[in-house]
Amino acid sequence: MLRNIYLKIKVRVLYKENIFFSQKKEINKDYFRGEVVMIEVLNQNNSVEHEMYHVFFKKGALTTLHFHETEQILITTNGKGILCLFQENIIENLEESAETIILEDGDVVSIPPFIWHFHGALKDDFAHIALRNRYRTDSSGNKIQAGNVWEKDFVDHLQHLNKTEMYELSLKIDQRVKEIVQNELVKV
Repeated sequence: MLRNIYLKIKVRVLYKENIFFSQKKEINKDYFRGEVVMIEVLNQNNSVEHEMYHVFFKKGALTTLHFHETEQILITTNGKGILCLFQENIIENLEESAETIILEDGDVVSIPPFIWHFHGALKDDFAHIALRNRYRTDSSGNKIQAGNVWEKDFVDHLQHLNKTEMYELSLKIDQRVKEIVQNELVKV
């Protein structure tokens, strides 16, 4: 019975997209360090539950720090990249230790929800597919839109800081990210 209800509300059941030739998505430059191209493969128009992007990072390009309210799956499609996870809020504790993982062609990683992280290219160009559920369940059991929290948005809402302090914090975060990446570059 549930299947019949589902089929009645869906106009189309099957969609086909291509990870290389789907539509480019305009990126918010506040959410990336360096040059990035994003191909939007799945969205609300062709998937009931998921969003999927094929993301191409030019040499040294990275996401800024962020977390998602649902698990994110990354599948490496080209090159060698980095994923860095923080168990604590790195923005409020810049000395927080980081867990770094080097990603290579074919690697698949699962990033738990609400974990601050960044990912992207090291020495050369790098690409991955990013997949996550667009919805989560709230504490009352209701299905709601799952969000993302990005470094700039988080810092901009730290009400105890003035504009100069926010800018200085952003510089410190940028420096910390560069240190982490540099430490990994020495190893590879």
